[in-house]
Amino acid sequence: MKKIQLLFFALIFAFCANAQTNESKFYLGFDASYWQRSTYPTDPLAVQRNMLGSIRPMFGFNLQKNWSLGVITNFSSYQDRVSPVELNYPIYGELDENNNYPIIDYRSTSQEASLKNDLRGYGLFLKKSISLGKKTSINFSLYGMKESGEEGNLLISPDFGSYYPCINCFYPAQSSFYCATCLSIAYSRIEIPYTETNWRAGLDIAFAYQLKPWVGLEFRANMLEFRKQILKDKRVEYETIDFVYDPFFGATSQYFGNHYDLGSAVARDGVRFGLIFSPF
Repeated sequence: MKKIQLLFFALIFAFCANAQTNESKFYLGFDASYWQRSTYPTDPLAVQRNMLGSIRPMFGFNLQKNWSLGVITNFSSYQDRVSPVELNYPIYGELDENNNYPIIDYRSTSQEASLKNDLRGYGLFLKKSISLGKKTSINFSLYGMKESGEEGNLLISPDFGSYYPCINCFYPAQSSFYCATCLSIAYSRIEIPYTETNWRAGLDIAFAYQLKPWVGLEFRANMLEFRKQILKDKRVEYETIDFVYDPFFGATSQYFGNHYDLGSAVARDGVRFGLIFSPF
């Protein structure tokens, strides 16, 4: 964060120094995206839809030959279904002569899971505008950004009902034997906290229309983006009892660590709508 702040102040200093000898202008703007998609879960307490909402304010400085340079920020909230959690539970037999309950088999379950977090990001961009007409242009933006979120949760749907089927309950075909009234324990989602850091770099393309000399519209989509996503488990780790008292500890390790994406971010971020203001 400190490095990004130093870059920001250095950029502002460069803007001011250049403005003393040139007639270049500053501009302010933002783009935004929001979408939802149903996930069609089989568990009644699983996340019902994926979603993303984000807004990216920006502050730019026009250079020569339709180039501009600026600072970009991002505030976003997302919910994303991920691969299910696969668990194996032991089945114990009757008490043996040594007063032990031997494991006679294992029961496998698959429980639906989703990631949910709020992110804030900061970065820089370099934009090139190519005029198509008096009021229209195509803009290419090269950007780099760091995002972080401290309050993420891995949401896992419960599987209590299938452990203890209720003889007197009626189960529809799509219910998978879930019966909240048959249990004496709370029937709710399991939440595992995590922190997230994203490093993103890519290229956006936008169609721009100049409504008035001081305001323009943009429809923006991502052409190519590289993202490094770092997810860190916030659960307290003990040397001897985690795997005994938390059966999800080992099963959820697949979600944490470093993840890499390379390709268009449209599927994740959607098409963005933006406004650009040039008041001075």
